[in-house]
Amino acid sequence: MNIEKERNSLPRSGNLNDLLGKKSVRATFKLRPEAIEMLSILAAQLGIKQKSLFDYLMEDEDALHAIAQSLPSDTAENDNRIQKTFVVSKRSLSTLEVVTKHAAASRNDLIEQSIQRLLPVFEKEHERQDRREDAFNRIENHFKQANFLLGEIEQKIGKDDILYSLLEPVMAQYAKAFADIKKWVEKGKRISTLSVDALKQGPPEH
Repeated sequence: MNIEKERNSLPRSGNLNDLLGKKSVRATFKLRPEAIEMLSILAAQLGIKQKSLFDYLMEDEDALHAIAQSLPSDTAENDNRIQKTFVVSKRSLSTLEVVTKHAAASRNDLIEQSIQRLLPVFEKEHERQDRREDAFNRIENHFKQANFLLGEIEQKIGKDDILYSLLEPVMAQYAKAFADIKKWVEKGKRISTLSVDALKQGPPEH
């Protein structure tokens, strides 16, 4: 056995700490339903895990400290909040605990305000979905017209004509693309049901 090779293959303490920090754990918080929904919708829209979004917010210790300093110390618990269990990295949870330990703000208030940092991204995706739905309406009208034209050619000239033979496979590909487009637009409609104004929230009042 090559002892030196085995030794080099062992993870160094720094790398091991990094791996442990990325380990997933479960944590329960009380948040507004709108904030919970925004995290879920954005993760789906961006094609990333919700855990990644949460870790992005919680691992920025400087941002958390800045938010904590802007929050009042004696806030009442928001009655509209509901309990939600998240999968987060061990490092994110540790950072959150460190900040709340040295700040007067509650953990739930800190998370609520941290989520507000995602509002610009949400607004951009919201606007993009609106444009996407408008484009889809025009694509749908064009697809229907093209199908109608194919039907007319079949009736007037016949399926054995060269025009139909050339156009039919094109329409088959168009139908497949249209189905994929429709599926994607329908998936994104969740973002249209959530009001941007409902997500905007200033620091909790005394």
